Amino acid sequence: MRSPFVDDAVRGVHRAVARVAGRIDGLVLDRMERRMRATVPRRQGPRDGLQDARPRLLELASFYGDGTLGTPSRFFPAPPRVQVTERNAPDGPEGARVTDLAFESPYVPFRPDHRREHDSYPENLTARARLYTLRPAAGAPPRPVMVLIHGWGGGHYWLEERAFAVPYWLRRGYDVALAVLPFHGPRSPTGKSGALFPSAHVVRTNEAFGQAVMELRALRAHLARRGAAVGAMGMSLGGYTTALWASVDPDLAFAVPMIPAVDMADLMWRHGETSPALRRASAAGVDADLLREVFAVHAPTTRPPLTPAAGLMIVAGRGDRITPPDQAERLWRHWGECPIHWFPGGHLAQVGRGDAFRAVRRRLDALGLTPPSAARSPR
Repeated sequence: MRSPFVDDAVRGVHRAVARVAGRIDGLVLDRMERRMRATVPRRQGPRDGLQDARPRLLELASFYGDGTLGTPSRFFPAPPRVQVTERNAPDGPEGARVTDLAFESPYVPFRPDHRREHDSYPENLTARARLYTLRPAAGAPPRPVMVLIHGWGGGHYWLEERAFAVPYWLRRGYDVALAVLPFHGPRSPTGKSGALFPSAHVVRTNEAFGQAVMELRALRAHLARRGAAVGAMGMSLGGYTTALWASVDPDLAFAVPMIPAVDMADLMWRHGETSPALRRASAAGVDADLLREVFAVHAPTTRPPLTPAAGLMIVAGRGDRITPPDQAERLWRHWGECPIHWFPGGHLAQVGRGDAFRAVRRRLDALGLTPPSAARSPR
């Protein structure tokens, strides 16, 4: 039996880690807020777009909420079968075969008047993912695939391979697909990953979530043709997207949002509270509740999860200041208080991430997707 003095010491260390991690998050949060402020007009006036913000947002809330908030949702139609091109990349960790996948995005904007802008970003019209595969043991079934979804500003394979500890999952019996969200990584028209999504441009934000989910479902269908189960884990913005995906796709085997954003309106309002543009928007009658109505079409808490309860888990950081703990707690309640693992670190200084991944692995092991005795030889 461990001494209570040891327990007190451990708790003290965790509190200290959370404080330091929170300070690191705060520094990056300042940069994020500056980038978000750069997407809205700096000066008040008849041309700044905020004078008629309330009636426009009311119209958008009505449009995006018309027959779309249930299951199935006409905002999230099933994707068509896509033609995937494959290009071999240099071998990866654990001797994995690495293949870059690409296909034409099947997404057509839900809002017709957004079509021209949507089509004006050619880099964003191709969906991309990097697949890492190992040969299963002789006679063993195909290895399940874990789709990993990056956070805001991510989408660069070399970085995500490390952030998600791809070698670990390969060793544990999973093949891995690193998906790239719209307007991120090689899909960013500006060269600044994530600068256009999510943003204060609420129509583009809504449509990009619709695009992300359709592409991920098309990717899942392509990967599932190998005969194995496909599930997902995502961080931050990727955690939001993972939770959303779980609410509209009954064929997703598991879903693990990590340090997830859950209420996009709350985060934009909270992190933009010092913005002059937000003050002008407030004066024009805009508040977080109205923005929440506009974003309801893609909020992870709008619909119940379709992923089986045994495949649900949440990972969150006690010191997270970018997607604070209350975000994960909202999803936890919505998902019927599924297992949740807390690590002491923050959004960026993820102290305890290794323990978190091991907790996820134990949860997924119970699904029986990976034969414990199967050999993992390179292909």
